[in-house]
Formats: sequence, structure tokens, C-alpha cells
Amino acid sequence: MEARRGQGLSTRNVIGVLALFCTMSEFAILTPSIAAFSHHFVGTDITTIMFANSITGIVSVPVSVLSGAILHRVGFKPMAILGILVMSLGGAFPFLMPDITDYTLVIVSRVIVGIGLGVMFPVGNATIIALFEGEKRSRLLGLGITIQFLFNLIYTTVAGYLTEIGWNYSFLAYLIGLVPLVVALVWMPEAKGVVAEGRERERVERSSVTKEKIPHAIWGYALFALATWTCVVTVQIITSTILDVRGLASSGQAALVINCCGVGTILCGLAFPTLVRVFKTRLFGIGAALAAIGVVPCMLADNTVVYAIGVFILGFGGSMFFTAAQNATGNIAPKSRVPFVSGIMTSMMNLGPFIAPYLFAATVAANPAEGNDAVFPVLIAMCAVCAVIGLLHPMRALVAKPADGALDEGAPSSAAGADEIR
Repeated sequence: MEARRGQGLSTRNVIGVLALFCTMSEFAILTPSIAAFSHHFVGTDITTIMFANSITGIVSVPVSVLSGAILHRVGFKPMAILGILVMSLGGAFPFLMPDITDYTLVIVSRVIVGIGLGVMFPVGNATIIALFEGEKRSRLLGLGITIQFLFNLIYTTVAGYLTEIGWNYSFLAYLIGLVPLVVALVWMPEAKGVVAEGRERERVERSSVTKEKIPHAIWGYALFALATWTCVVTVQIITSTILDVRGLASSGQAALVINCCGVGTILCGLAFPTLVRVFKTRLFGIGAALAAIGVVPCMLADNTVVYAIGVFILGFGGSMFFTAAQNATGNIAPKSRVPFVSGIMTSMMNLGPFIAPYLFAATVAANPAEGNDAVFPVLIAMCAVCAVIGLLHPMRALVAKPADGALDEGAPSSAAGADEIR
């Protein structure tokens, strides 16, 4: 069906859109299994082991940008279905090869996952931004990331305990994504027509076929979101290794600790509309500050409870920052460029897992005396810088109305003025 700015959408249609977020954490499936992989693939460097996790992010980045750019031509629903199928089936196939000793095949599987993830990842946010505005948009974006990380709990828990059966069993967790795929196939509305109408309306209003430019502020929000989100995923990726080295947890137990990050993200998603109303433009600084605070217990923990508390705070603060950035960019992006901007932001989320293992390896190499713990002070510093900037510099796009309408009183009144909204 063709939806018109959210009009005529049923509850089932909304569920169909939100079903896409159930598959967006499939990239995290391997995080509790990294230590087990290092034991199976003896002689394979830990950075290479982590590369299977990070390659998904870097592959999905250009694919996400391309997907966001062509959504209005191909259609939102077909792209979502194709991406989920590729991601789920491509991720599951290493289960069929329990005796392999060449890690390359695992990396190939993760490349396929990255392609599927990149195809479908922009669709959920782009659909919400295209069909809804104002507080309802904020509420659904927050709910979307809540659902995303609720399923993160499911994926990592299932993968962690499957890993204790056999290293290859963790890949079966990818097949969970086939369930929300069916829901999206049946109930998801098609937002292609809404975007097309927006593009035509902007063309008529401008009396020109010139493509609407993306405000420069969007790139700033994207880079800040990347910095904060990289801190979140770095801690997630290294948790099973850190806990294994410290002798604190098995793969299954590590999955439960990692899930505390997801719990924080879920609660943040539920509270996000309220957080926006209370903290307004200072939400960015507060989110980054919480992320910095959350890394501290992870650095100092000598038991799983303290570590879990740290990743919970980190997940809450990091998701607060990233969701705010997504919402802000949606507010100042011209309606016709919403799919492309959504692709940019989801690329930032996917680029974080690529950067994470190399940031980890670089800090260990630079400070070998601290070993695996060398990364934590760097992560604290990164979040602290974002917090200071967010607290001192108002980022008004978060409380602005969408770019094709009027902004809040006293704010710049169009996308042309959006460069002022940092």
C-alpha cells in the first residue's frame, strides 16, 4: 500500500515498519563468541578474529549510502525484504562447516551480512522520517532503537549459549531474522509515494529541478554520532575477550553482560521523547557524559556485576546521543533527501564496528604495559570531548521542526538556515 504522511496507517502498518528494527542488531551476533573463535582458530591473530565482526560494518557503509540514495526509486519494502534475506542466510551458512580451520570463510560470511545489512538498514528510519513528524517521529525513532536492542539481547544471548555447544552453532542465531521478515512482508507500508510527492512539491516550490542540498550541519552530527557510537561498540566487541582474560565469564555469561548494554539502550529508547522534552539541546552533552561514565566501571571491574553496570550506563548514554543525532538530521534534511540522510546516519552506526577492533589494537600497541585495558582511557577521552562540545554548544536541530515546515520560534526557518543549527 502507498502511505501518505502517516495518514490511513493502521497499527499493523506501524508494526510492519518496526519489524525491520528487529533485524538491525544481527551484526552483533558474534560479539559473545569472539573468545571461543580465538580458541578454535588457533594461530589466528585476535585482530583478525575481530575483523569478521568489523568487516560487516565497513561493507555496509557504502551499501547503506547507496541504498539510501535509491530507496525512492526501488521502493522501501523491496529493499528491506532483500536485505534481510541476504543478511540472514549469508550469516547462517558457516554453521554447515564445523571442521574448517581457515578463518577466511567466516569473514566471507560476514561480508555477505554487511551487504544485506547495508541494503536494509536505512529503510526503517527513512520510513519513519518520511511518514511521521514531530513528537510521534521522536517516539517511533526511540521505539525503533529500543526494539533493535531488545533483539540484540535475543541475538547475543542465543549466540552465546549456542557457542557453548560448538563454535559454529552461534551462526544459527541469524535465522531469527526470518520471523520479523514475514511480519514486514505482510504489514509494512510503502513510503515511496510520500517521498516522491515531497520531491515534486519541493521542485514546484523552487521552480527548479536543482537537487536540494544537504545542510552541512548533518555531517557534523554524523561525525559526533560516529565518535560516541564507536565507544559503545568497542566495549561490546572486546567484552568477551576482556572477561575471558580476566577469568570472569564464559561465552554464555559474556553474552548476558553484553546484553546489559542493550538493556540500557532499550530503556533509553522508551524514555527518549521525555528526555528530549526535559534536556532539549543539552541532550547531546548529557548522553556523551553518561557514555564516558559508563566506560569507567568496565576499565576497573574485577567482577561481572560491576562490568555489567558499566555497559548498561554506556548503552543508555550512547544510544541517547545517537538517537538524538538521527532525529536532528531528520529535522533539518529536505524531505526529498531523507532516505539519503538516513543512509548516512546508519552508515555511521555500521562504521563504528569496523573502527572498534583497530582502535583496540592500536591502543594495545601504543601502551603494551596496560595490555587490553589500554583502550578504556581513550574511550573515556573520546566521550568526554563529545560531552563538553554538546554541553557548551547548543545543537538546536534536535528541537527544530522538519525542514519542509517552519522551525521552532527563534530558530532558522528553512534548510537554507540549517547550517546555523550545529
